[in-house]
Amino acid sequence: MKRMTIARGMNSDTPSRPIKAISPAALPSRRSAIGAIAVGTALLPGAGNSLARGPIDAIAFDAFPIFDPRSVAQKVVALVPDHGLQLAQAWSTKLFGNSWLYAAAGQYATFDDVADNALRYAAESLGLDLSASDRKMLVAAYSSLEAWPDVRPALVRLRGAGIRLAFLSNLGEAALRANMARNGLDALFDHVLSTDRVRAFKPSPAAYAMAPEAFGLPKSRIGFAAFGGWDAAGAAWFGYRTAWVNRPGVPFEHLGPEPAVVGSDMTAVLRLAALA
Repeated sequence: MKRMTIARGMNSDTPSRPIKAISPAALPSRRSAIGAIAVGTALLPGAGNSLARGPIDAIAFDAFPIFDPRSVAQKVVALVPDHGLQLAQAWSTKLFGNSWLYAAAGQYATFDDVADNALRYAAESLGLDLSASDRKMLVAAYSSLEAWPDVRPALVRLRGAGIRLAFLSNLGEAALRANMARNGLDALFDHVLSTDRVRAFKPSPAAYAMAPEAFGLPKSRIGFAAFGGWDAAGAAWFGYRTAWVNRPGVPFEHLGPEPAVVGSDMTAVLRLAALA
């Protein structure tokens, strides 16, 4: 699960450590670096080695590089004009925090249940009274998202190159399929992998492990497209070559592992697949 207007990146404080020298061979060439800047993507130090590990035959996507979540916050504001932005932010923070708590504790509830409980808490924390029907309407907004404008051309190009695609998301399968149908993307994806299958939210390794099983490929031949920096870190820890589609432009997560490619749009995924 990733966030945008209703969700901002969370920074992690890590102890300072010595800076390792980077050999010139580990850096992208001047030409490739200039090209990356020109299209809004960048290869991080060491990413060239990552991309040189061999072809990527499949890519698993979080939901939000594909679907724009900003309409959820817009519906919150429409319902509660005076406090909508505060409520949307508090809801997002609680929703994602609780999903990580479930993952850390080895517990699980459906995305809709976690979202509803988080929304109820956020409203009460602001002294707002939301009815059950109001909360149901807002949670359902995650099932009626529009695709970002650059998504279809990029997905068609990936499929044309023989790359298989899947969702790997904390959203429920019904929500993912509803959004796919709404945007006419059904035929472009081979698998719809919700964490409901393994009852473990990302960043649990059990969640990321769904893709190798579904594709029948080793994780070294699977790429991952993340929306949140925390998800990019989790996927990199698991062993995926990762593109961080940082559409909100939030700060880098200083968690240790680095995504192979960082960009503000789907060009990052095309670069991960060596198609841009």
